Amino acid sequence: MKYVSNGRGSIPLITLIAMLAVSLTVNLPGLAVSPMLGKLADIFPHASQLEIQLLTLLPNLVIIPMILISGKITSVRNQTAVLATGLSIFLLAGVLYLTADTMPMLVGLGALLGVGCGLIVPIAAGQLGEWFYGEQKERVLGFKSGTSNGIVILATIFVGWAADISWHTSFVVYLVPVIPLLLLPFMTNTFIHKHLNMQKEEGSSAAAGLPKKRFAHPIATLCGVIGLYIALTATSMVFTYYLPFTMKHYGLTSSQVGVASAMFYVTAMIGGFSLTPFIRLVGRIGLYICIVIMSAGLLMLGTFHTMPAYVVGVLLIGLGYGLFQPIIYNKTTEIAPTKALSTKYFSYTLAGNYIALSIIPPVVELFQRIFNNHTADFPYYLNAALLGIIFVIGLVKHRSFVWTTKLDSKTVSEPQMNSGTRQAGK
Repeated sequence: MKYVSNGRGSIPLITLIAMLAVSLTVNLPGLAVSPMLGKLADIFPHASQLEIQLLTLLPNLVIIPMILISGKITSVRNQTAVLATGLSIFLLAGVLYLTADTMPMLVGLGALLGVGCGLIVPIAAGQLGEWFYGEQKERVLGFKSGTSNGIVILATIFVGWAADISWHTSFVVYLVPVIPLLLLPFMTNTFIHKHLNMQKEEGSSAAAGLPKKRFAHPIATLCGVIGLYIALTATSMVFTYYLPFTMKHYGLTSSQVGVASAMFYVTAMIGGFSLTPFIRLVGRIGLYICIVIMSAGLLMLGTFHTMPAYVVGVLLIGLGYGLFQPIIYNKTTEIAPTKALSTKYFSYTLAGNYIALSIIPPVVELFQRIFNNHTADFPYYLNAALLGIIFVIGLVKHRSFVWTTKLDSKTVSEPQMNSGTRQAGK
């Protein structure tokens, strides 16, 4: 049996592979329908735009409480059971999607999908944090980020292609949980303890990687960080809901929507892995640069209506998002006074990610009514303007911890776990 270092000894390679396989699922909810929302509008002509968007919105709404429930009920003893339950529910929803043929069925299965994914998300990151230490933990969390974003790249392209053949075929991506389910025996405490080789290492207490800085009001500071995370995620990720309709409006196909959407995850992944040199280059103004990059991408989506323009616009949004999300995660771990609380604080941040993804359609619809503007380009101009407002607020609050991005090099890498994102996810 092959082993890999876990920072304080060694752990079976198959166990690491199994844990990373869980991350294949966390960003998938809503993905299978996102690139083909325009086509579903034709398949279900009597459904409203908001009803169709519930196919991507509802899973995120359900995931939010399930993340918190999972964090509450999961313990060392029942972790495998909770994970198995979540994966099984996720897989069941995927199988049922293949036969669903009504809008109520699709919406209901979205809720079931959210239940399964919500149970999985905290464990996907928690397992790696529990069994790996120091630099090795930072390294495997980087692998986790690459795994979750990599599968989305492949799946989004597949969904766009499959939608042109049969809209049911797109839901095959929701069968991915079968992979971690087959590898589940290698993640049990019994298997790991039997094959784990631990050794005491001098200075291993530093493996927690938490900064020494302490905050007088950590919860209030965390709320500020999460508030900024929600604002930036909601404004930048608007394209995931409206780009399929926009591209369809301007004569592009579902497969082209899939390709354009996949570009987001390419630069999001690159941005996450490039965080350290980015922060070293720009210092404290990192978040401001991210806002400018994402605003440029949104303006391009609203102004130029060709396939190359859509690809470039989504690439810019993905780059800004991929850079700012790890910054938020770094701040979360820096606020937490202990490693144990870091996990708890991080679960709140993940919930914020899904809250942001869930409020996008209602917020856009509200402003559409206020301005009486329902054009295909309005969501992009609106959110670019909202990012401009956030930018101005940041200038006013530039001395706040929430806005600074001058991070300690020892704590930069670890929070690149990106699991939340749908979300973003997720």
